[in-house]
Amino acid sequence: MQPISNRYLCNSTDFEKLYHLVLGQCQKSGLIKLMTPFPNEELKPRYDWITYREPEGHLDYLVNFVCDLEGVSENSKIGGLSFKDDTTLHRFRSRRFETWRLDPNQDLNIHYNGAGIESIQSALTTDTAKKITQKYGKAEILIARHILEHVYNLDEFINSLKTLVAKNAFIIFEVPDCTRSLEQNDYTTIWEEHLYYFTPETFKFLLAACGLQIIRFENIQYPFENSLIAITRPINNFNPVMPAPILKTELLRGEMFAQKFGEYRKNFYSFFAHHRRNNGKIAFFGAGHLACTFVWLFQLQDFIDCIIDDDPNKQGLFMPGSKLPIVSSSALMNGNYSLCILSLNPLNEDKVIANFRKFIENGGKFYSIFPSSQRSLHKQVFS
Repeated sequence: MQPISNRYLCNSTDFEKLYHLVLGQCQKSGLIKLMTPFPNEELKPRYDWITYREPEGHLDYLVNFVCDLEGVSENSKIGGLSFKDDTTLHRFRSRRFETWRLDPNQDLNIHYNGAGIESIQSALTTDTAKKITQKYGKAEILIARHILEHVYNLDEFINSLKTLVAKNAFIIFEVPDCTRSLEQNDYTTIWEEHLYYFTPETFKFLLAACGLQIIRFENIQYPFENSLIAITRPINNFNPVMPAPILKTELLRGEMFAQKFGEYRKNFYSFFAHHRRNNGKIAFFGAGHLACTFVWLFQLQDFIDCIIDDDPNKQGLFMPGSKLPIVSSSALMNGNYSLCILSLNPLNEDKVIANFRKFIENGGKFYSIFPSSQRSLHKQVFS
């Protein structure tokens, strides 16, 4: 039973509804997905300051490649679906391409401050897509970054994208690569807003099953989580079959991820209980959905005193599920803590830690919830 991780509480006594979170795996493709999606309406954030950032270091490379595709010219019209496509569209505009991006209010009839991907994927239907093409015209290139993993009705969504584009147009998808998280048993990868947990092979299979031919496929390497990019074109005939050796690998990866959860939960619980009892107070750094997932999945809230976050919007609120208080980073210097667990992107760890030399000098330690971090807590727990 899981909380909605963007549902920060005003008081620790506030009621919050929990939902069944169940993972399943397709036996024909190996694709892992949520079997019991949370009610879509409930995922809408209550605060308009909540946002999510995606990796963008590869966007210049992507735009350069797209511009060189056969059939792409300066007259090609380029469309985008959400705010996550803005920086890509900006790069195309700088090259004098005509671009458009869906307006949630005017194009999708979404009248909700702070509405995000969860609302856009639901509101985009074939009927609305037909109206949108009357306004903007059909796109020769359509950008869909980090939205496919959120989609509830896959058939309707893909058909909507096909409606938005011209004949022989390109539809460009980008999704997170969960291979590393699954293989490293990083359970923070599970998030109620992500229905699908792609690997390169399951991503390719799903696109083919949706009637999309892959023109180019890229796996962009990042220290924390890779980005999978597929440049596709709609096709009429499709009936993919996953090769048996690849399917066996995908199924085994999912099975091991499931089987290891009990062991990880037991070991993390023991580590935190022992440290709190023998070494003193524990804080988490970063009040996002990753920390929410880690603390709640492993039921660690009784051993943690607070969640540190310097976003003033979050301070004074309480974390979903665990109901731990969110405080400023000054608490780490003044609160006699012995351990601080980082739930930040590992790329930002050194920059943050540099501000807390006194904490380290006083014997405080920093560990990270991510297996890929050089400060990984996993190394301490499973060594």
